[in-house]
Amino acid sequence: MIGAMAVPTYAAPARWQLPDLPTPMTPIPAVDGDTMREADRIATDRLGLGLLQLMENAGRELADLTRLALGGSVAQRNLVVLAGTGNNAGGGLVAARRLAGWGADVCVAFARPIGRLRPGPRAQIETLLASGARTAVAGHDRSYPEISGDVLHADAVIDALIGYGLREAPDEAYQPLIEVAALGKGPVISLDIPSGIDATTGARPGAAVLARLTLCLGLPKRGTEMGEGRRFSGTRYLADIGIPASVFAGLGVEPTPVFPAGALIRID
Repeated sequence: MIGAMAVPTYAAPARWQLPDLPTPMTPIPAVDGDTMREADRIATDRLGLGLLQLMENAGRELADLTRLALGGSVAQRNLVVLAGTGNNAGGGLVAARRLAGWGADVCVAFARPIGRLRPGPRAQIETLLASGARTAVAGHDRSYPEISGDVLHADAVIDALIGYGLREAPDEAYQPLIEVAALGKGPVISLDIPSGIDATTGARPGAAVLARLTLCLGLPKRGTEMGEGRRFSGTRYLADIGIPASVFAGLGVEPTPVFPAGALIRID
């Protein structure tokens, strides 16, 4: 177990940049965790958008943002993906598979054994392994010091540990990987919201990932705009994962033309 978490500071970045993407012409509304959970439910249960389709969309845009952050190519770059057990991990695994297919050396470190994965991310395992990405369960297949070494040599670290489902402080399986994320020389890219940050309040009940970039999905989470969440989210981007604006409108969120120039935009 790694020692108590201290909020890290970033040294000069090595061989990466903030992607220069279009910014919205009008303010983008933010949603809390419950609203996003209901939007996901409506999209899958009522409209028939498959969960795996949403994961594929999220992971594709995450991989693309990572590629752009590393100058437009990930060939021969070392990347580490930190994965939990929920649907957020599914997007991270899709990104890992795509990045490996684009020539990156990808290592996926799971917080818990693969048998603990939810059905969505579990469905990604076979294609992930076929891509050539390496996988390990932290504390089982590889020790935390070994994974720390991978992160130290990584050009970027992708945080796909928890997502908007955080309810309390990360437990003993997640905390070491959250702390490991801070050790790399390149950017930490969080999927949807930095792991350890409450999606609704921005509170940090325990350890949290200090992201340099956060790729919000669908709409930004309110927790990235307030409390500790604003500081831990870094520069925020937004991905269109296919949920129609009418779904959010039905939940009381005023629709706006968020994606006029493609599926990725920069918020901050």
